[in-house]
Amino acid sequence: MRKANRAAAFRPLLLVLLLSVLSVFAAARSAAAPVPADTNDPARCAAAIVSQLSGQPGFSAWKTGLPRIEALGPGTHGWLATVVGPKGTPLGYAVVYAAEDGSCRLGEYGLGPKPLFDTTTLRIALATGGYIPTATSNAFRAVKHYIHPFAAAWEVKLAKKTIWLDAKTAELLPVDNESQWLAAAAGEPYMPADAGAAPDKPRELRLLTAAETFDPYERLSWLLGDKPFAPQPDRLIARLKAKNRLVYVAEPLGDKMLYAQSVVGYQRWQGGRLDLALDMNGSRFIPLDALVKLSDGLFYR
Repeated sequence: MRKANRAAAFRPLLLVLLLSVLSVFAAARSAAAPVPADTNDPARCAAAIVSQLSGQPGFSAWKTGLPRIEALGPGTHGWLATVVGPKGTPLGYAVVYAAEDGSCRLGEYGLGPKPLFDTTTLRIALATGGYIPTATSNAFRAVKHYIHPFAAAWEVKLAKKTIWLDAKTAELLPVDNESQWLAAAAGEPYMPADAGAAPDKPRELRLLTAAETFDPYERLSWLLGDKPFAPQPDRLIARLKAKNRLVYVAEPLGDKMLYAQSVVGYQRWQGGRLDLALDMNGSRFIPLDALVKLSDGLFYR
């Protein structure tokens, strides 16, 4: 009887010890777990992506930055996360999406102090073009429009007219009104494939140095009848590893507007996705499928 009573007396103590051990184990697992990415909360989505990219060479400054979230404009399921440093200076940006399945996906992203839809770049362009008296003037209203990386624009409403400018470079676009914009940039808003989901991990990053970059207009391959370079991931990577010239050319708004951009690097992901870095006011990483399928772009040597 005494043995039975002793066993009964120890049972609560054993239970308490077991629960304590399990609690510590669960806490340790929770602390080690990454930020959940399967969420339609843009702030948590952006935080997960910024944390993931900050571990890559070239993105280390993002460790000290915080994402500032903005809507990308009407008709999209995406948000713009501008990574801002401790002193308020932009460090880069990422476009994040909430898919219908609830997952968080990464679109384009970039490095440098002139991110996508940068108001400072826009103000300087408007002042330089004589549309506003100074870069600090508020004599305009700007609306973001984003369908895919090369159908991204500012709609700027001035006192007597409306103009459209490229969302990355603030270059004036040959668009007169919203109907013309929608017709020129017709198509469904871009949504990255599953391979672009936030839980995927970067595999390899490579960027040319400033001394290795080149002027895409040194040779007008697209006008000289040169055969386009096949957009096969392995061939593109091999060419960039060899530091050979590679130019991306697209006419997303028809023959009124041509983009010719130097390809200066790439980011490869474990899931197989390949993002190419274009030299556009900093390094602009765009998924290969968006460059080829959505913009009807071509590559040239």
